[in-house]
Amino acid sequence: MTPDSVPTTQHIPFPLELENITCVFGSGARQVTALDSVNLQLQPGELVAVMGPSGSGKSTLLNVAGLLQPPTSGRVLLDGADASQLSKAKAAIARRRHLGLVFQHFNLVSSLTVGENVSLPLELDGLSPAQCREAAEQALNEVGLDGTIDRFPEEISGGQAQRVAIARALIGPRKVLLADEPTGALDTSTGEEIMKVLRARIDAGASGILVTHEPRFAGWADRVVMVRDGRLTGEEVR
Repeated sequence: MTPDSVPTTQHIPFPLELENITCVFGSGARQVTALDSVNLQLQPGELVAVMGPSGSGKSTLLNVAGLLQPPTSGRVLLDGADASQLSKAKAAIARRRHLGLVFQHFNLVSSLTVGENVSLPLELDGLSPAQCREAAEQALNEVGLDGTIDRFPEEISGGQAQRVAIARALIGPRKVLLADEPTGALDTSTGEEIMKVLRARIDAGASGILVTHEPRFAGWADRVVMVRDGRLTGEEVR
């Protein structure tokens, strides 16, 4: 057997990896360590729930993962590439192409239609109006909102608005979903419906981090990690 014929195992990078992340705010007596040497790897097709008390570092973890807050030290890897110290402009491009963020209060633009809200990342990336509309229709159909493309946010329910936010988060090439209490502004039954949509998108090949304080919603995840005082203190595989 020649060297060229020796089989090799190619390393496939994680869609998202937090590598030894520390995040410190302030200085002197007011210095706060929000994250302390955090390591987290997100597998393709995996939903990880992050839980912990208020002030434990959950939101900071999500902001660092979403390239909204650069870490003091450590690396954020997207498909194996270091994205932790990108400029604001380049971080915005990376989010449009790799990361989708879903927040508790939807963050839809009231002056844009549902379809325009969903396709906004693609429009900012220079796709044509026809391409944007086609992609928006497909994304809305996937979250069960066909027929809403020309409506405005004020004309749909809270549950529908959160579905729009999910469609926007995963439109185009993005495969990583970061959700910060996405069911917090919804009633229990609507929250369960949103979790079904999130789980379906993960099962279709996306990956995600879900920050939640509700055990019933964490139950939809493949793994649950606990955060306390900026450290990951435990993990449960479901």
